[in-house]
Amino acid sequence: MSKIQENKISVIIPVYNVEKYLEACVQSVLTQEYKETEVILVDDGSTDNSGAICDRLQKENPEIIVIHKQNAGLGLARNTGLEAATGEFVTFLDSDDILYPTELLDLYNAMIKNNVDYCKGGFKRIKDDGTLIGLFKYEDEIFAGEDARLSLLPRLIGSSPKKHDSIGMSVWGSLYKNHIIQENNLRFPSERELMSEDIVFNIDYFQYANGGCVISSTEYGYRYRQDASSSLTIAYRSDRFASTMKLFEYLHNKMTQLGYGEDTLLRVDRNLFVNLVGCISQEGMNVVPKAEALKHIKDICQNRELNEVIEKYPVNELGDVTPKIGTY
Repeated sequence: MSKIQENKISVIIPVYNVEKYLEACVQSVLTQEYKETEVILVDDGSTDNSGAICDRLQKENPEIIVIHKQNAGLGLARNTGLEAATGEFVTFLDSDDILYPTELLDLYNAMIKNNVDYCKGGFKRIKDDGTLIGLFKYEDEIFAGEDARLSLLPRLIGSSPKKHDSIGMSVWGSLYKNHIIQENNLRFPSERELMSEDIVFNIDYFQYANGGCVISSTEYGYRYRQDASSSLTIAYRSDRFASTMKLFEYLHNKMTQLGYGEDTLLRVDRNLFVNLVGCISQEGMNVVPKAEALKHIKDICQNRELNEVIEKYPVNELGDVTPKIGTY
């Protein structure tokens, strides 16, 4: 990797079959108020015109880097981008999303002002056509020194039993220090092997980060796409429950090995329950016959490991679990 350039932000954008959204996504970076940027487009084996759009945008804009690779998924595409990143800072942008004009400036200013190694902002949820659906806004918080690893990271994993205090675990809408990533060879797992690759990356990153902050800015535009087949979050997956339990086991073992206590492990449990909602709700998508869907739900309900987690979870401690604006 080339020498890291001070003050530059590397914006890594994995690209796969997003010809409808790609130009708006890239233009939203090029028109940022923060100008010291490089845009890294990683074409992950697109079969539509996305690759050609990447090449055209690169010819028109010298700050754009384009890498074409064989399809291997989102996590590994981000890793390819990290190999090329020369910025002092790194952020990630999904190729069907957009940045509003002050997104990078807001993250950068907060990180510099608070002298921390991580910054997270909220987002606007928008329709396919860009119309605003909802706002997810956090209160400004600073986690100094070790508090980032001990207090902020657990909240990225999930809420406590007593309240809704989680912070979005996604790496988009977040700013990282590139030297921490490169010096410790931090990379994403493949989501095909371990779902929620963002959580895994954040756990590794926070073992080295000195401080973090959360800001009230909502300048990231998260696009809710209505074509369900295009979305990892809403497309039917026959292995969703198995993948959910695999992630739970990984997180439980990882946080135990790292020395995190009962509070964090309960957050891992609650993360499991959140993911479980998707496992059950997808059975109502009418993708499989009703009888088969009911059998899947029955198998989930009878899963021994899941029932052990449910039995030991302190439901009597549950406070107000109604999601608030700015929480998940």
